[in-house]
Amino acid sequence: MNSQRGFTLVELMVAATLMLVAFAGALSLLAATRSTWTVGQAQAELQETARAALDLITADLRLAGHLGLAPPGTAVEGAGPLGAPEPAALAVAGRCGPSLAHDLARPVTAADGRYGASQAATLGCAAAPSGRVVPGADTLVLRHAGGDSMSASAGRLQLESTRRAARLFADGERRLGAGSRVSALQTSVYYVSADSAGAAGTPSLRRKRLVGGTRPAFEDEELLTGVADLQVEFGVAADAGPAERYVSPVDLPAGAPVRSVRLWLLLRGDRPEARDIDQPALAYANRAWPAERSRLRRLLATRSVALRNGEVEP
Repeated sequence: MNSQRGFTLVELMVAATLMLVAFAGALSLLAATRSTWTVGQAQAELQETARAALDLITADLRLAGHLGLAPPGTAVEGAGPLGAPEPAALAVAGRCGPSLAHDLARPVTAADGRYGASQAATLGCAAAPSGRVVPGADTLVLRHAGGDSMSASAGRLQLESTRRAARLFADGERRLGAGSRVSALQTSVYYVSADSAGAAGTPSLRRKRLVGGTRPAFEDEELLTGVADLQVEFGVAADAGPAERYVSPVDLPAGAPVRSVRLWLLLRGDRPEARDIDQPALAYANRAWPAERSRLRRLLATRSVALRNGEVEP
């Protein structure tokens, strides 16, 4: 005779309890893994944004002072200091400021803590998309000939160069001979807007860029969202020798040539974390941010860039 015995109610309850405990543990582990992955992804996205922004400005900085075939520092016909009236044939639309693009004797300028073409010159064209900038952020202006040669084209501000001379023109007519080189004149104004095109209150790195058309003009473009601050420091010769020291644009000694530029970018995440996280205090350039608890992660990135075309006077 076979004797069969089933599970008692107590045994079933114990088994169910153990299964629930194991299931809860698995869910907890899954939640922790997902949280760790989300944090890692947020950090990676900020780092990628910082790298992209620094790479973009760095590529522009390394051309600063480049004048095509002409040696850096060559006097350029048609160029003029910032604020001087522009020659009628070389005028640039957009009302950003007279000779903003033409000041080739100063290929790198910056405004400390303000929206300007230099420490003394305010930009006349409004910040995009809403006219607001991040208070205290710096503005960086770079000028140079494009790295590639191109055909002469009316309506675009271009630079014609030889080994001995250089000139600006916008009528499409070359005048320095068959051996001359024609390059686009490139002028970029980097600044931090308080808003982005997609969301008010989300800061963005933007650039006013010299373009062509029926006549030369400045066009505003959004580069990256989430950039909350830009700070610029100039590397100048230290008093004791060849080493460099970095100073803010407002503290640059008069006539001191700039050897390099140090960039600081502060980025903020655009997606809130699940809970508040501790953000350490930050001190860089001449800026300071207190420690805080926030759901928006932040990242500080920096890079120093040597000026390839010799020391320049800002």
